[in-house]
Amino acid sequence: MKIHLLLTGCALAAAFGAGWSLQGIRWDADVAVRDKQASELRQTQQQSIIAQQAFTFQRVNQIAADAYQHSLSIKADSDEKQIIYRTAVKRDPVGRQCVPDAVSGRLLDDAHRLRARVVHRVAPDADAAGHGAVTAGCRLTYAQAVYWIEPLLAALEQANSQLDAIRTAQADRK
Repeated sequence: MKIHLLLTGCALAAAFGAGWSLQGIRWDADVAVRDKQASELRQTQQQSIIAQQAFTFQRVNQIAADAYQHSLSIKADSDEKQIIYRTAVKRDPVGRQCVPDAVSGRLLDDAHRLRARVVHRVAPDADAAGHGAVTAGCRLTYAQAVYWIEPLLAALEQANSQLDAIRTAQADRK
């Protein structure tokens, strides 16, 4: 009977040990399944983020290309208008008259201030209008003022187009 109890105790201990070992293997398998699921979830999330970034990058490139094309058309239209304006101004004697010094001085100061914000160093002898020497005694003639108008308007339109493109890109990101 002692042997029978001893064998029963050993059998119970062996069964308990085997059960505990099987439970440990099952826990390891459960942990491996959870790790695999978490890894797959992370991979899916990363793929989603990469796909969204690629789409955003492609959209921003498209917006930039559209803005560039619009800028080129603005420049072409501006060049055409400048040719027409130059032809008209050459025939008009008013074009050679001087703009009052107060107005021309303010325009010149504003032009230098704006240029200084963009260009760090400007040559002092640079012709601000880019259209030749100023008539003797004048800082600015009416013809030169007319020559400035279209390039300035074109630059403003290009800047506004670029700002619109930036706003569109930012709106698309949200």
